[in-house]
Amino acid sequence: MKLAVLPFNAASGTKDSLARQIPNFATDVVRAHTGAEIHSVSYLQQFEDEGVRRAAFVNMADTLLEREWLEDLFKQGNVENIIDGLLTVDADLENFELRVRCHSKDETAPVWDEHWKFPVSEFFEHMRKLIVLITKESIDEPVPDALKELQFGTELPKTFLKFLDGYDTLMYLNSSQGAVVRGFDPSPAMDMLIDAVQEDLEFVAPYDVLIQLCRACAGFRLGTFEKVKEVLDKLKSIVPDDFKAYFAMGEIYAGVGLHNEAIDEFEKAVALDEKEPALLTRLGAEQMQAGMPVNAERNFRKALEMEGDEKPSAEYLAQVLAQTNRVHEIPDLWKSIWQANPQNAYARARHALALNEAGLVHESEKAFETALEELDENLVVKRYYAPMLAQKGDLDRAMDFYEDCLETNGNDIPTLWEYAQTLAQANRTFEIPEVLRAVLNSNPDPNMRAYATAWLIELEQPKRVEGLENARQKLEAGDVETAVRDIKAMRNWLSDYWKLWALLCSGQNTLGEFADAEESAKKLLTIFPGCEPGYRELMHAISMQEGRQQEAYDIMRVAAMNNPSSIMIHMSLALAAQRAGDVEQARNIKTQILGAVGENPDVVHGLAEIN
Repeated sequence: MKLAVLPFNAASGTKDSLARQIPNFATDVVRAHTGAEIHSVSYLQQFEDEGVRRAAFVNMADTLLEREWLEDLFKQGNVENIIDGLLTVDADLENFELRVRCHSKDETAPVWDEHWKFPVSEFFEHMRKLIVLITKESIDEPVPDALKELQFGTELPKTFLKFLDGYDTLMYLNSSQGAVVRGFDPSPAMDMLIDAVQEDLEFVAPYDVLIQLCRACAGFRLGTFEKVKEVLDKLKSIVPDDFKAYFAMGEIYAGVGLHNEAIDEFEKAVALDEKEPALLTRLGAEQMQAGMPVNAERNFRKALEMEGDEKPSAEYLAQVLAQTNRVHEIPDLWKSIWQANPQNAYARARHALALNEAGLVHESEKAFETALEELDENLVVKRYYAPMLAQKGDLDRAMDFYEDCLETNGNDIPTLWEYAQTLAQANRTFEIPEVLRAVLNSNPDPNMRAYATAWLIELEQPKRVEGLENARQKLEAGDVETAVRDIKAMRNWLSDYWKLWALLCSGQNTLGEFADAEESAKKLLTIFPGCEPGYRELMHAISMQEGRQQEAYDIMRVAAMNNPSSIMIHMSLALAAQRAGDVEQARNIKTQILGAVGENPDVVHGLAEIN
């Protein structure tokens, strides 16, 4: 059966969040218990607000949906049945009215139409009814007793509703990736979840969701740091024996570079659960950042002793050894791990690789070859050995290994990319486009998509790329008007080629066509968000337009937060601050940059505008 469950519509005066999350929760429960494939539909609407992409959940109507709207979904969603509904709840959450319908693509009238009115005391009973209805439309087998008798973690329906309401906010942040509406405030959801935690300490769901919400707010820089800290401190006092609030606070401190404060929180988390190696590993990682390698090594070794055959802390311990000029100890670290379990393919591959990194090339090759012979499953070893083989020129064997790996996991993007590079090294250019298309079909991140698309265009449209190269040379020679004209003529053919938009916005800025340059820079960053020069061009284009200097400054502050190690983006931030009138901040950023890179002539010239 192909079933879609829609968010319910909320009647006038009813919280949209509950209308969304009641069917969402029920659907998740059915999936978890039956494994049924149920399509979820999100009413998340994206829009532009003064050049900033934002998103919002929408309530489709305060009445039931019309059949015409459902027909469109049947055509688009490839589903056979659709469940929708209309929820009406009073402001005090005392009285509920719920219409639930099931529609078939072959019948104009609903297959069934349930209409329930009930007090909040019967909420869980009717949630079970909803779960049973969804289950019956999802599977051909009898409804499991576990679903008919499902328990919800609490016996307090209003507490459960607060949890759903708060969870809706978390879902909104994750679905929108932080691109929330102007004026969004997570505080009400946080307070609601705090209430739910306090009302039933045995109900763990609101506690866990609130931890995730605090993390999301910090990650997307929404709300205030003070509010997040206040909430986590409150959780520590309510549930003092659980480490998660301390751990989350440590992560948040670490995210803003407060390493000592983060270490303090992680140490408190470890004290509450000393047998959890992941906590020790995270503490050690933060101690590494704070320049405390001895402490970090001690905690990594403790974690290593507690871990099973998989030893995630070993990677961190290897980093400490490398940082303290003890690279020669790393091979023995990995060797000790695989000797305890000779079939640990990952440890054997890392041991062989560590030998190579320590300059023991012959020993490394021998370790790789021995592992290939002795392991029952040796794909991991092939994956690590292939780049080394390609580097030393054994291209045929390297490609064989890549092909073996891709036969098992044909969507692994790093493997596909390295394979394509090895094909290029072997002059098998005609095979590369197929590999690049596999990259593009494997849902790569936007930056990888930009690289793969650019390479594919260069292979398949060489004449047009040559024309763009000629335009670039004109741009460098100072014939900017001709170059921009030529580049514009190629836009329709090379619209997905990030290099075209990079050249175009640069040329338009040079000509003083700042509005056009802004649009070109935005197009560039949409295709290739990691293109650092694109932020410089966007900042310049916006800041040179009357009255928009503060807007450029705001954009660059966000860009700098998302790219904390980029010198180029921080240079653009400094210039944006200068043009927005925040001269002191511009000077501070300039001082920090020069302190990091020294008197680099290009950097000094780029920041000359700041006195």
